[in-house]
Amino acid sequence: MGSFEDLTPDHFATLVLRHLADVGKSVVSYDPETFRIDFVDGSKIGIRGAYYDTIRLPEPQRAASIARFLTSVGNAEHLRLPTWQEARPLLRPILRSTTDKQATADEVLHLSPEEVEEADARPVRRSVFPFVDELVAIDQPNSRTVVDYSTLTRWQVTPDELFAAARENLETIAQPHDPRGNAILTRTDHNGHRYFTSWPLASSWLASFRQRYSGRRPVVFMPDIDTLIVVPDIPHLLARIYRQVEQQYANAHHRLSPQGYTLDEDDTVVPFDRAGPHEQHQAAVRAGYRLAIQEYAAQARWLNEALRRDLEFTRFGLEMAVVGEVKVAGTDTHPYTYTIWGKGVDYLLPAADYIIFATTDPDGKPVPHCAVPCTAALEIAGLIPIPDMSPIRFEARFWPDETMLTHLQQASVPLDEPTWHT
Repeated sequence: MGSFEDLTPDHFATLVLRHLADVGKSVVSYDPETFRIDFVDGSKIGIRGAYYDTIRLPEPQRAASIARFLTSVGNAEHLRLPTWQEARPLLRPILRSTTDKQATADEVLHLSPEEVEEADARPVRRSVFPFVDELVAIDQPNSRTVVDYSTLTRWQVTPDELFAAARENLETIAQPHDPRGNAILTRTDHNGHRYFTSWPLASSWLASFRQRYSGRRPVVFMPDIDTLIVVPDIPHLLARIYRQVEQQYANAHHRLSPQGYTLDEDDTVVPFDRAGPHEQHQAAVRAGYRLAIQEYAAQARWLNEALRRDLEFTRFGLEMAVVGEVKVAGTDTHPYTYTIWGKGVDYLLPAADYIIFATTDPDGKPVPHCAVPCTAALEIAGLIPIPDMSPIRFEARFWPDETMLTHLQQASVPLDEPTWHT
């Protein structure tokens, strides 16, 4: 069947089916298109998510992950949804990038529209930081299941109740910092059940570092879903950690964020670039831009794949359009992001610092008309976010009329030459 290093969907499904036969689970059918197994007792399980989680792991973590999953699918309790009372103490908040699992969900909805309601299939999630969402998992000994809206419906609880219960449970496992401990805290969750990267969501957890840091702000990093780093905001140290985290983020199999997060005046955890002046403010700004570019690029890949497949954005009820890009320009000290709104083209525009309006010359080359801060441009053009699309985009299917262009020109600003980029 090949090795774990060359794991194909058929190979993975065969492993699962052989294990189920070995433990006496009676399978009615396996559908390779939907990646779903139906059992004699009427229960069913999808293995697409588990496959994609596993395929991204390096050896030997991949073999261990497969073993855990096989154990869980062979356990009858895994196939039965626990009641709310059973699940409540097992709930844990988890942080994931905004685009995590969106491509998989879109593909499943495309393959089985008659069986999967979009509102039911979507994981329950909410934004906690730019491009970082909070989800909730049911933490069982051999498996971890992300809660979706169909589960909430069966439990008859609200998303607010779900998140509150998960946060309450987190308070019991997030360990306050020992003031006698090392100044730099590093934790890696090798088995996925320690929830280190969720700890910043626990109230007062990050503030517990203040005594050890003697007035310095604590800064927490989560470059991937299993790694947590906390340091004081000493400028030269923070510069080194930003460089280290940037590399970890770039190499990660399950990226989370290259950004640092700290406490604002109200002790709320916020991205470091939104917490006031600091010598490493620009490092934080650039990290935020890298995150935005990565997330918008990931979103663009699955939107464009859906467009090639369906000739429309079926999930959002939108017709064909160009999926706009976020680009970084400016200088080392004054970087900025921008996107292009070109004349004669329909766009799904991303959010950026600036929108550059452009026409073309007789040779078809772009000619910038004006560069406008995004907030002002959207207000003048009357664009609003596309419902349920995250990261947010704006549907632009017209070229501004003369009145709009006059207002846009009045709101335009000169931009530095694009000498810096990621």
